Amino acid sequence: MISMEDLIKKVFEDWKWQVKDMSDYELNEDRSEWMKNYGRKHKSDLVDDFESDIHTISIELEQLRRNREIYYGD
Repeated sequence: MISMEDLIKKVFEDWKWQVKDMSDYELNEDRSEWMKNYGRKHKSDLVDDFESDIHTISIELEQLRRNREIYYGD
């Protein structure tokens, strides 16, 4: 089991290296919907479910930071 501290570190690292520099256009997507429809169906040796979930949390936190809400589609 991963500790809460290590989990938060992983989210922060993903945010620092991938999410913080994303444009508003790139961020304004329904990430949860994307994961439900595409993320779990696309299996890759390079990215596992855990890393995809970390990235989703990073994106949704950045949406909260910039827009004060998580974006959900129509």
